[in-house]
Amino acid sequence: MNMRKSLPFLLVSLLLAHSVIYFAVDGAEATVGRGGSTDDFSVIDISVNSSAGNQWVQPDGSVITYIAKGDIVDISVEVKRGGNALTGSIANVTVEMVHPIGFVLNTTSWETVPMLGSQSYIDSFVWEATVAHSILDVDTNELHGGIIIRASVFNPSDDRNTNDIMELPLPVAIAQDDMEAEGDPRDQSLPAASIPTFYGGEFPVDGSDANGIGIWQKDTSESILGESHWRHANENSDYPSASRSRLVFAFRGANSNCGYGASLDGGLSQTYYQYMCKMQLNSAGLVSAQMHVQTWGQMGAGDYVALELWRGNGAPQSTISHNFAEDLPSSNSGSWSNISWDPTEDLGGHSWSYGLLFQSDGSGASSGMHVDDFALFGVEKVSEYTLNVSCDNPTSGYTTPPNNILPMYCLVTNNGYMPASVKIQSNVSNDTWMNPSLPMIRIDSANPNQHGTTVMLPPIPAGNTSEMWINLSIPAGAEVQQQVWQVWWEDMGSTQLGEMGRISSDIAVTEQYGVHLSSTAPLLAASLLPGESTNIPFKLQNAGNREAGYTITSNFQTQDWISYVTDLNGSIVQMPMPLGKGQETQLLLNVTAPEKATPGDVPFSLRAVCPSCGQSLFGNDVISKKIEVPILRTLQINAEETEIEALANANQRIVYIDLLNLGNDDETYTLDLQQSNWRLQAFLSSDVTPVLDAWDGETTVALNLPMPIGLAPSLYTATIVATSEDDPSVSESVTINIDVMDTSAVSVSDRTAEQSYIPGGVSQSMRFEVTNDGNQDDRFALSMELPSGMNAQFQQLVDGDLTPVLSPGESYNVSVEFDFDEDAKGQLILKVIATSVNSPDVSGFGKCTYSVGSQNKLYVFASKAPVIAEEGTYQVTVDVENKIDDGQSVTMDLDQGNTNRYYASSIKSSDRNFWLESRAQRTITVEFEIQATTLENLANDSMLTSVTVWATSNTYEDAASFEIFVTLQRMSSSDSASSSEDSVDWVGIAIWVVGGILILTMLGVLIVILNGGEEEEEIEWEYGGYEDNITATYGSVAAAPNVSTMANSAPQEPSNTEPTTTSANEADIASSETQSQGPPIPSQGLPEGWTMEQWVHYGQEWLDNNK
Repeated sequence: MNMRKSLPFLLVSLLLAHSVIYFAVDGAEATVGRGGSTDDFSVIDISVNSSAGNQWVQPDGSVITYIAKGDIVDISVEVKRGGNALTGSIANVTVEMVHPIGFVLNTTSWETVPMLGSQSYIDSFVWEATVAHSILDVDTNELHGGIIIRASVFNPSDDRNTNDIMELPLPVAIAQDDMEAEGDPRDQSLPAASIPTFYGGEFPVDGSDANGIGIWQKDTSESILGESHWRHANENSDYPSASRSRLVFAFRGANSNCGYGASLDGGLSQTYYQYMCKMQLNSAGLVSAQMHVQTWGQMGAGDYVALELWRGNGAPQSTISHNFAEDLPSSNSGSWSNISWDPTEDLGGHSWSYGLLFQSDGSGASSGMHVDDFALFGVEKVSEYTLNVSCDNPTSGYTTPPNNILPMYCLVTNNGYMPASVKIQSNVSNDTWMNPSLPMIRIDSANPNQHGTTVMLPPIPAGNTSEMWINLSIPAGAEVQQQVWQVWWEDMGSTQLGEMGRISSDIAVTEQYGVHLSSTAPLLAASLLPGESTNIPFKLQNAGNREAGYTITSNFQTQDWISYVTDLNGSIVQMPMPLGKGQETQLLLNVTAPEKATPGDVPFSLRAVCPSCGQSLFGNDVISKKIEVPILRTLQINAEETEIEALANANQRIVYIDLLNLGNDDETYTLDLQQSNWRLQAFLSSDVTPVLDAWDGETTVALNLPMPIGLAPSLYTATIVATSEDDPSVSESVTINIDVMDTSAVSVSDRTAEQSYIPGGVSQSMRFEVTNDGNQDDRFALSMELPSGMNAQFQQLVDGDLTPVLSPGESYNVSVEFDFDEDAKGQLILKVIATSVNSPDVSGFGKCTYSVGSQNKLYVFASKAPVIAEEGTYQVTVDVENKIDDGQSVTMDLDQGNTNRYYASSIKSSDRNFWLESRAQRTITVEFEIQATTLENLANDSMLTSVTVWATSNTYEDAASFEIFVTLQRMSSSDSASSSEDSVDWVGIAIWVVGGILILTMLGVLIVILNGGEEEEEIEWEYGGYEDNITATYGSVAAAPNVSTMANSAPQEPSNTEPTTTSANEADIASSETQSQGPPIPSQGLPEGWTMEQWVHYGQEWLDNNK
């Protein structure tokens, strides 16, 4: 196509293109003009740009920026306009530096340039960190917290607001140091004054001042941050031994006044020849603190490097530290490990210097640790605070009828680090409800003394929550209306932060029939006994905003109560009662209790109804109260007889007492008996009644009158007092008169035999006490009731079988002499009977049980009976067995009877007294000694004899025996001659001749004795033989009984010198002479248990021992 032909086509194409562009531009401008979903402004980036910014690597590998307090940073914000608008539009950008508590530290704002669609705009501002807020989790090394950078963009055409705000936390450390070792004086180049960094110093262990620059020095190899770091050893050397070297975070001061947050270190100042100010960590102003460094290296045994906090010069007792070894750092060169420590719990509110400590002992050393990248994180306390206010008010407001209470419950939390002083206030837009004399608003809070529309709350501790209730009362009869109810909280501390929170709610009052019943009477409105009446006041109010007529009804939970409504003059009110809006009236409820009202609280209710209202009433239409019916306690007590005549003869009399409960409650009464004389000995069958039913419950108790023996003739009284267990002030009584007549009575004491008795033994005595138990003078005739096998007679009676005259209560001792037949055994009971002379039909007796022979606690037995055919000494063994489970003390005796004419017998001395354990046996030895002449002169070829072995228990009342049968065989005289040799032994012949003569002489004496009817007894002078000798000498004279006195002792055994033989007639003459010359009898009579015959022979010994 040539140029001429193509020109028209080109012109048409340009016109078409122009038209398209025109319409497109018009459409874009229309969109911008009205805004829309594509016209979106958003914050797309916040960045911190500063050389002071530090990078922290989180556990997940992400990197965040943090700064230190005092750092100045440049913060830039980028906003973007979305869509494709071709016309520019300006947006407002606001950046707030918000403390995590919630208050704003700084606000900066600017306008963007007009931006087209998809354009962005960046602007920045400079901010200085004035407060630290950063938290390091020392377990995970995750860093969080920080000042919140909150950037927002606003354009009126922007209707997509979810991306209008962006927030970025910026952790702010308390202190940070790159640890470039700028404080190492070895390079002759210290940092500028007033800039904190680390300085080395050698500190003695005792906590005194620094005395040198220490071993810490710069290392320029393999730093984690910057070009240098610290180490505590010379290059290519091990660290020194016995060193205590610190890195102190400090600055060079201009003078000795280091200012707030620092303190002068005198030792370092002398070391560096200038004022050295240690930075101080004021823990009282901190919420938390964590220290962090990075390290690698290795330490010798006993040496360590630690993060350290100290007070003063750092004596050990004023130091806390964290040993690097606790975090297991790497020993590989350049392999940096995190060391993190949280000392918050140990800070204690003190001010601390801080840094690092290297300490070594005097043993081996190593290359030591390399340290870099120090940071002190923490949260500083600030005086500002915010409140979180949470209330239960409906989001749509309140809808309520008149005379209603609207409650609002609120929780207020102090988000700050210090106690918050807060005031709460409330009002409502209807001023008539805010009458100061009767406000419709009540506030209940932790302040118990204020409840009005303005209440000063007690300081709310940091992080704590305080609860409160705000109640708005809608007046009775309030018209239909709309109001606004507001509650707000204000700062009342020195920070003067103003209003801290506000709640507003709409209130709509609706049209409603209402009622309000109230009463000034307490919950327990009255106390009525059966049949009593009272008036209970109450108020009826039309609480709605429409006129109404009301009917009052009452309801009691128990039957037979009577009630009706009256006015204050006592006139019965006609129902229904018409009342206008808000009108009220004072009324009385007259109540009468039933005649048999039971005790307890009787609930009742008053209800107000509106028959003409056609709908339910709003408000308090019911009053619930109680009426107390007290317990009526009335008791009737009667005795079947109140006048009694009786003898004091132990014949019991019984008087029945009836008790009747006439009260209105079940009752139990305690019964008390009051006697005019305790000797009456009366008692009740019960000291408490069973439960007696209300109104008619009854019971009967018995008054027992034992009429004790000896009770003096007189008039006695017994009063029974019944006292309510529930109310001791309620009691009733009845009195019975008892006339005691003249009475005869006697008692004889029972006795206990504290030993066992051997049958056929010597006589003994025992005293029985006869007592006049009557109430008049009397004499008593005595008699006995003897068991078979026992013999006894009275001693010391003054007049035949009668006692002397005994006064009431007087006693007289009577002695009974007794013995037992040889065949007696078992438990023998003796009764001593006393009969009154005044009243022969009255008698009493006492008794004693005697254990005679074995009681089966001991057992004696032998296995063989000896046969004696030759002269000599023989031994027979007898076994004694303890038959019970307790040990016993045993005494062995031998009763030889009349066998002592044939042989002497005795118990081996070591077997006469011994202790026998439970169920044990003991073998004792009985020895028999017999002469040849006895065997030669037996009348028959053999003779059977016996002796009795007695085992007497000294622990229990028992004596066991065993009879040993001994067979004697006659021996011829030739058998007694010894054989001789064939040669003549003249000496032997002479001995035989003399012996024969002696034998003939003895046989002659024996014949004379036999012819005279007497027998000479051989005396055994061993132990036990003494008793046989006494028996042989004194015949039937019984051994002296034991005398119960410390001075009394048994007679001494005679010597072993053989006694002179005395004939029976001579013994009788000696006995008679001794009896006639016996010692005088004591004035109080013979000792208990003694006979006259015993006294003649043993009395002098008793007198000697009982001087």
